[in-house]
Amino acid sequence: MKRSRQLALLVMAQTPWLLTACDDASTGAEEAVTRQGFYTSVDACERDGNTKETCEHAAQTADTAHSTSAPRYKTREECIAEFGEMCTEHRQEGGFWMPLMTGFLISQMLSPGRPAAYLGSSPIYTSRSGQYVQSFRNAGPGVGGATGARMRPIDVTPNRAITVSRSGFGSMSAARSGWGGSSRGG
Repeated sequence: MKRSRQLALLVMAQTPWLLTACDDASTGAEEAVTRQGFYTSVDACERDGNTKETCEHAAQTADTAHSTSAPRYKTREECIAEFGEMCTEHRQEGGFWMPLMTGFLISQMLSPGRPAAYLGSSPIYTSRSGQYVQSFRNAGPGVGGATGARMRPIDVTPNRAITVSRSGFGSMSAARSGWGGSSRGG
């Protein structure tokens, strides 16, 4: 084998180690973090270090979303089958049953040197099995007799926040190159 070909193979073998050194930690770049918190009240949200205004806004936004995105059932029995006794009747629009909102999930972006930025909030419910679930709307029938509502479980402990994912140069380059994994999934 020619010497230049051997040198090329040696350089190619070392490339993964060189790319590993290009992490954002080595460049000193700060990362933004997305944090979520599940709260059963505005007071619990404030106790976790959020501002009163942010917590009130998140609770109000979740309550508004609850009125439009909560699953709706024609009968009390259908609602109880999914949510236990945590159901309430609404007489508008011909009458329907909805689960009671257990709390709200708030999402925030935390950037170094900046205050937390509110990203959004959504209502949380407790299923009959005791699992916390979040609803989302889509076309077609949902769980039970609910129209257009789907449920997905959440794994966040009530009345505290957790860090969900990181973003920044490191996760983007890892996602593109395939080296080192990525917090984005996919």
